[in-house]
Amino acid sequence: MKNVYRLLIATTAFILVASCTPEVEDAFNKPSAARIAESIKNTKDILTAAPNGWRMAYQGSGGFGGYNILCKFGTDNNVFCEEETENVKATSHYKIQQGQGVLLSFDSFNSALHKYSDPVGVLNGKAIGQNGKGFEGDFEFRVMSCSKDSVVLEGRKHGDRVVLTPMPENLTWANFFADVKNTISAMYSERYNLIIDNETYPVEMKYHTLTFVGKEGKTIEIPFIYTKEGMEILRESPLYGKKMTRFTYSADDKWLDVNDKTIRLCPRAATPLEALFLDDWSFNTVHSSTTEVNIWRDVATYATSQNNAIVTLFFSNKPGYLSFSSYVGNGWGDIKVNYSVSGNDQLTISGFITRTKTADEKNGTNFYNNFRLKDIANTFLTNGNPTTYTLTINDSKHPTSLRMTSNDDSNKSFVFDRGVWRVDF
Repeated sequence: MKNVYRLLIATTAFILVASCTPEVEDAFNKPSAARIAESIKNTKDILTAAPNGWRMAYQGSGGFGGYNILCKFGTDNNVFCEEETENVKATSHYKIQQGQGVLLSFDSFNSALHKYSDPVGVLNGKAIGQNGKGFEGDFEFRVMSCSKDSVVLEGRKHGDRVVLTPMPENLTWANFFADVKNTISAMYSERYNLIIDNETYPVEMKYHTLTFVGKEGKTIEIPFIYTKEGMEILRESPLYGKKMTRFTYSADDKWLDVNDKTIRLCPRAATPLEALFLDDWSFNTVHSSTTEVNIWRDVATYATSQNNAIVTLFFSNKPGYLSFSSYVGNGWGDIKVNYSVSGNDQLTISGFITRTKTADEKNGTNFYNNFRLKDIANTFLTNGNPTTYTLTINDSKHPTSLRMTSNDDSNKSFVFDRGVWRVDF
């Protein structure tokens, strides 16, 4: 009887407690279809409401950092875009739909935006990135958050974070891009020193990405995007317990992180020898010494008479050594340069080595022996003997012109333009 009594008391208490517990309201007071429709409408309303459009801090996965794309969304589902590198402008269609949440899709070709998602990457007329990948950017984005102050997107394919912020109403797009170009001109250097606390890391920069070797011997890449004020870091994860955010330009070339003054970025000048090995350098026939150029022209005329016109001649440090490279007829040719260096600006050329290990080297040997490229190569020697040159460059931050002047004869000099260009004989 005692056990039955206890059971009745427990049951009564349970009923009383249950009767006093408030009902749990449905977490979603609208059907899912209604909620997604509302989110889609809200996203479009916010995107189209910005009177001067949005600045998109665009980045892909191909190691090319961030690039500015300005976008003006219309209520008619058309969007007008302009990008920073070549100021490509284009209008195309966009769509906001359901796709694991809200999905913003640039669903018709827009040359200003799709150049970064095209599988063939091109920047300033030069192919970049791996074939079939390019910048590895997206044109479909999941909307992670959306407000009048910022829209945060995530690339549907590659997963990169892309942030849109409204353009100031009183700033024209032309002035914005002009300001960004001024910032690039002032802050651009191919080499920097990154100083974190008391540690200095030599850093190289290419395609809006800072790259250096960290404490553990691993290569670290830090993508960034240029702004009107300076450089905005796109890296989200901390580095050595520090969070890099933005470097603002100052004329002293000592740029402090705006949120952590123990982090500093300083441009580092390249020596002439460093510049030589930064890139390829094409012959400039207009500014090189006349005697040597006349020999080049005579060789070019002969090659043309043999139906193998010389398209370009340049010094290259690919594939891992300095080479005298050319494009003749319809094939590339490489001839290895036998050289030594000293100091910051001394280069001694002692000869050329023909090899047949690769297709390009086979071509190089053929051009060297049969199309008189040997005559051009020998202009870098003095009576067939080793010759030492002093190298000078036009800009230590971003060299685009390089001159080699013979230490034995100041009238003998060669001028090169950076990159691979057609040589006009």
